[in-house]
Amino acid sequence: MRIDRVEAIPFRIPLKKPTRWGAHGKMTASEHVLVRVYGDSGAVGVAEATPRPTIYGETQVSIVHVIAEHFAPRLTGLNPLDRQGYWAVLDSIPWNPTAKGGLDIAIHDLMAQELGISLAELLGGRPIPVPISYLVGLGTVEELLEEAGGIRELTGVNAFKVKAGADPAGDVERVRLLRQALGDEGFIFIDANQLYSPEVAIRVINEMAAHGLAMAEEPVPVHLGVYRRKVADAVTVPILADDSVITLAEARRELEGGAIGVMGIKTPRTGMVNSLKILHLAEAFGVPCWVGSQGVSGVGTLASAHFYGAASRNIPFPADLGTYLKQVDDLLETPIDLRDGRIHLPDLPGSGARIDEAKLKQYRMDR
Repeated sequence: MRIDRVEAIPFRIPLKKPTRWGAHGKMTASEHVLVRVYGDSGAVGVAEATPRPTIYGETQVSIVHVIAEHFAPRLTGLNPLDRQGYWAVLDSIPWNPTAKGGLDIAIHDLMAQELGISLAELLGGRPIPVPISYLVGLGTVEELLEEAGGIRELTGVNAFKVKAGADPAGDVERVRLLRQALGDEGFIFIDANQLYSPEVAIRVINEMAAHGLAMAEEPVPVHLGVYRRKVADAVTVPILADDSVITLAEARRELEGGAIGVMGIKTPRTGMVNSLKILHLAEAFGVPCWVGSQGVSGVGTLASAHFYGAASRNIPFPADLGTYLKQVDDLLETPIDLRDGRIHLPDLPGSGARIDEAKLKQYRMDR
């Protein structure tokens, strides 16, 4: 079993409507990179690399370049089962987290296909129905309720992440009205994108807790150190870590500092190898985990859903894997099977992500 070649293809799939966060953040399309790792048997592992320049410093161009010019030549000929060997190649160049994450996931998809098993089984679990949440961006209360109600009616999803941070009083009102609309069974959490001050975070989160808020993602800036612990100690719902736990070292720091109550894991930025390391580290500290999406299309959604299947023992929350529903289209041959608020994984080796070549031709950006 050998890696025959590696491919990185930039693509762009428009969203049905822009997703906004903070004062200036806005996303109008999934502008990502399809990573394909070919085995010498003919099997092809696929993954999705997600450039986020303001978070990781990576762009589509940089991801395609570093894969094509630096990683691909040195990965070719390696045994995909040799994780230490191919990670020695990846670690030879600093940072580039989502380029490495995409390659690691694609190699795992290839391994699972070669072995004739699901990706979840390769990771030590099994493919199970995965409960998911859906992200609601900033907008009016009417827009929030209309979007959440439409998704719940169409898919059965009853868990929602609400973007927050720009308008604290309005954030509380949005959570209150969404709770009224969803009833007691709805799962609601917020993502403040580090925009609250510690004082505002404590006040606002505790007000939201009265309306059944499940957790609060990164309410204050990552660099605040001990003040993050003060927020965690002063609120009645757990703090969900995301941008503060990109690396294993950061995850350990946050766990040792007691600043978080839920560990966020996003496989597009840490791959499968490092995502499992973070999962096990959180387990050692008795902290539950949550699977985020990084705004992936169907390709990345399936891979992350398989990770959930391997890690579900320590993941009591819906996976944040509903963002593919925001796209006007996808690259998959067969749409994701979403029923009763759960993703049902395809009965195929690997992740089950099979690419529709006609759609890839339509949305790729390098031709």
